[in-house]
Amino acid sequence: MSISFSLKFPIKPFKIINSDSKILLSGSCFTEHIGNFLQSSGFSTTINPFGILYNPVSIANSLNFIIDNKVFCEEDLHLTHEKKYISFDHHGRFSGIEKNDILDNINNEINKSHLFLKNADCLIITLGSAWAYSHLALNKIVANCHKVPNKEFSKSLLPLDLITEKLNTVVEKIKNFNDKISIIFTVSPVKHLADGIVENQQSKATLILSIKNIVENNQDYCYYFPSYEIVTDELRDYRFYENDHAHPTPLATAYVWERFVNACFDNDAAEKVKDSAIIEKYLNHKQITSSDLPNPDIFKKIEAYIKKYNK
Repeated sequence: MSISFSLKFPIKPFKIINSDSKILLSGSCFTEHIGNFLQSSGFSTTINPFGILYNPVSIANSLNFIIDNKVFCEEDLHLTHEKKYISFDHHGRFSGIEKNDILDNINNEINKSHLFLKNADCLIITLGSAWAYSHLALNKIVANCHKVPNKEFSKSLLPLDLITEKLNTVVEKIKNFNDKISIIFTVSPVKHLADGIVENQQSKATLILSIKNIVENNQDYCYYFPSYEIVTDELRDYRFYENDHAHPTPLATAYVWERFVNACFDNDAAEKVKDSAIIEKYLNHKQITSSDLPNPDIFKKIEAYIKKYNK
């Protein structure tokens, strides 16, 4: 009898990322891991211009704001009980006590992202959770509660139809804004255990089904990469999670990155990833000799890398 305690499933490749691709990423904290891998591999990227976002409605709203090049003003900010100004459309890194600084930061990021998205080759959207919080007084789904008292919000599992409608609408708008762009959807493998085990699975299933609908309706330029399934079904062991049993370890995210490169990168882009790793290894290598001068091979390799990829 043959017993296997792991499963590696095939991923149908879609080699849409090349060595010159400009990539915007939006969504959960897992987006930032993939974005950091892309940056360290020499790709031009913009990562989470609204900060980390989890629910699909807030992600769709942020992309609409970027396309519209929305200018946030004082009325868009909220003063919390901690005397901090926050935006319910943004992550907490866009908050503070100086509202003018916050608005400058928000609007500069939107403007840069607007210009970047207009010329981007790929947009990667990582959905984190279908559970969302609505601010009761504002009658609005928020991206982050910012430690505002719970009594000001209601929590609900977003309906499949609503998610599909919101994402389909923004996908169409993105394509009209930039007709050359391709969009990769994925679902974060991070477990939202605070919602409950069953509730987390309901959430992930809802997100996966909504993406299925969107990809099927836009097969020419929308794709699905199974980050969630890789961690939960291929790795499938709490050794690959941090001590909180929710966040994948660096080893797990590196494994997903490897699968991502194999599925989504053409040969030149995959070679760029390898070349970048070699350069990074050389730059991080400690000199064993007594000389403070760096190994001359480093300069040769960097020069060759720049000549190859900075065309």
